[in-house]
Amino acid sequence: MAFVERVFAVTLSLLLFGASFALAADSATAKLAPQNNSGESGTATLTKAGDNQTKVVLEVKGAPSGGPQPVHIHKGTCDKLDPKPTYPLSPLVNGKSETTVNAALDSLEKGGYAINGHKSPQEVSTYVFCGTIGSM
Repeated sequence: MAFVERVFAVTLSLLLFGASFALAADSATAKLAPQNNSGESGTATLTKAGDNQTKVVLEVKGAPSGGPQPVHIHKGTCDKLDPKPTYPLSPLVNGKSETTVNAALDSLEKGGYAINGHKSPQEVSTYVFCGTIGSM
């Protein structure tokens, strides 16, 4: 391989690596762990949707069919959650929820937030899963 071809190959590899690294910085994943013996667990994928917006997609296994189950982003951690929701999310229906919130991904990752789900609208005091954002 000629010198110019090797330089081009190395440069292209570095550019591709940089592009994949930049893409990774535009999303994050939080593990949702079961609470109160619910058997519900899954992932929350947070993706940058603008300078001050983040798309939050939840996929939960073990969720009851139908729904809805209220879901929120709260200040704090799963161990010490502020009971007042900071950002409401679309209810979980058949194990899925998708919402765009008015918050930058970076602020959610560094601001000390967690995502939690409730058993039902009638039993909001019973938490069934939780995941701390930023502990990925």
